[in-house]
Amino acid sequence: MKMTRHTFLSALACLSLALAPVPALATVDESHDYTMEAATPFVEQGFIVREDYWNGEVKSGQKLMISHQLFKGNEYAFWLGSVNDDVEFDLKVYDEKGNAIQIDTKAGNHALSIRVNPQKTGTYKIVFSLKSKKEAALMWALAYGYR
Repeated sequence: MKMTRHTFLSALACLSLALAPVPALATVDESHDYTMEAATPFVEQGFIVREDYWNGEVKSGQKLMISHQLFKGNEYAFWLGSVNDDVEFDLKVYDEKGNAIQIDTKAGNHALSIRVNPQKTGTYKIVFSLKSKKEAALMWALAYGYR
């Protein structure tokens, strides 16, 4: 079969598209990487990071809530991270009466961490949101540890 100039140019165009660099797309896994980066100083202070974590994509400004069992006598740290730039984080943990129980909060470029010390064993509400002036949808990951 003889290749015509038109067939050759079409094949060359397809090949160049296939070999063209693909723009990097943000992923939830990258948000988890930032979350684990925020956890590092806590691990150095004796916190044990749980393997399970939550993640997803959320509209900028939308509040999410997770119910989670916490035990009296443990100190907990929660880390919320996003691969997106210029994100404003909000993360609070509430007891059954609706009182916020955080000890302290530390914000970074791609993550926020809070520490809590529950006064009694029970189900607590972890409420968080991410806001961006640039992005309508944001990738996030939330992890926690205890000591």
